[in-house]
Amino acid sequence: MVRISVIVPTLNEEKYLSSTLRSLTEQTFHDFELIVKDCMSQDNTVEIAKEYADLVLSEKDVSIGDARNQGAKRATGDVLAFLDADTSLDKNALEIVAEDFAIYDISLLLPKYGPIEHDVGFVPKIKKEMNRFYVGFENYWRKYVDKFCGGMFMPVSSAAFRRVGGFNRQLRCIEDIELSYRLRRIGRVLDDYRAKAYFSFRRFILSGNIETLRNYGLNALMMHLKLTQPEFESFR
Repeated sequence: MVRISVIVPTLNEEKYLSSTLRSLTEQTFHDFELIVKDCMSQDNTVEIAKEYADLVLSEKDVSIGDARNQGAKRATGDVLAFLDADTSLDKNALEIVAEDFAIYDISLLLPKYGPIEHDVGFVPKIKKEMNRFYVGFENYWRKYVDKFCGGMFMPVSSAAFRRVGGFNRQLRCIEDIELSYRLRRIGRVLDDYRAKAYFSFRRFILSGNIETLRNYGLNALMMHLKLTQPEFESFR
């Protein structure tokens, strides 16, 4: 039987964290540990995390990749399921993840992503449809064109993760795609869109669709060129 370590990085996430962690208590699969790696939050994030988590780490980090690495060091699972603090899972998501890693020799699993509907409920219809189109296009692109996983929900083989050295802690953004590329060079990548995760569109709402996509695109280019990325506050 596969055991999963769910690792959630946080920084002032009291608004979203309860919903995320509650979705874990409703999972049909129960053989997992929950590790919350907090970066010295100034709100009630740590108190909320302690209500649910098996382990809460409260230490400084230099990036979200660094936070995930710190959590992974304390993890004991065969599979590391990195989950953002503003992302909720379908009830059977971890069961599907455990099943796939038990059946297949894979380094990385690609789930399906969707927006949290109530998060965009108040935005104009055209922006809502743009957000849905963006997520749908990215799901299509990841499945048929370029195999990579988003950090919102990223299940990886623990052995493969340690073999490639984990996330690049120097990257401010696109660290999930960069890790995906290294993982797929050493092992098989499987897409299973039965496993679904729903993430917040707060960055798109905060900065606007065009600005957010521009920032992600610029960071992706800098990552490919191995240049130092500029830091955008909205990413963390």
